[in-house]
Amino acid sequence: MARCIQCDHNIIETFNALNFYKKSLKICENCLQQWEENKITTDGRCPRCLKLLEQDEHDCLDCAFLATKFQLMNQLYCQYQYKGVVKQLIHQYKFLKDVAICEILADRLRLPTEQYDLIIPVPSPLERDINRTFNPVVCVLDKKKVPYLSILQTHVRPKQSLLGKLHRARLDNPFEISKNINLEDKNILLVDDIYTTGLTVHHAIDTLYVRKIRKFDVFTFAR
Repeated sequence: MARCIQCDHNIIETFNALNFYKKSLKICENCLQQWEENKITTDGRCPRCLKLLEQDEHDCLDCAFLATKFQLMNQLYCQYQYKGVVKQLIHQYKFLKDVAICEILADRLRLPTEQYDLIIPVPSPLERDINRTFNPVVCVLDKKKVPYLSILQTHVRPKQSLLGKLHRARLDNPFEISKNINLEDKNILLVDDIYTTGLTVHHAIDTLYVRKIRKFDVFTFAR
């Protein structure tokens, strides 16, 4: 009998003609329900960055702020809100260094179906990856067998979650291109773990736009 990769309880499946040839479930119904409760719906959200708009906010103020400093991404793709079990598991994964959570994230996350010339992970500083023994974004992409190209690098900087939006906006761009590769006229998907203010991914985008790319979409584990 299979065990849930999230809670380790037994998974009881009733097989019939409709599901006999489907892959066995990895997550039990109870855990699946916890994920469903944190799914993002597009109602009342910014169509570009999926921010939940205030009642009197007709145009997204976050996107308007970013547009004063950057060329905006085309679209954010994200399935889950950063709260509840999603927040708990990502915290356990990134900060408590529980690499086994990677299997749960890889099972739940669905990248956009659009075709891209390149998928590029947003890097974390090498020192932090060495300390936790893995890179959170790359580990999930590897588990999902998604081809990607790591061409960005960054250095240690203050933890963004501890800084306000204006303080973060004043920081120098921490990213640089580590490989000489032709990006001209390419459609690119940038992958990161959490989208909050959007400053991190737009700094990364700003670094790559000098290579004359055609379009940028962004995929994150949670928003």
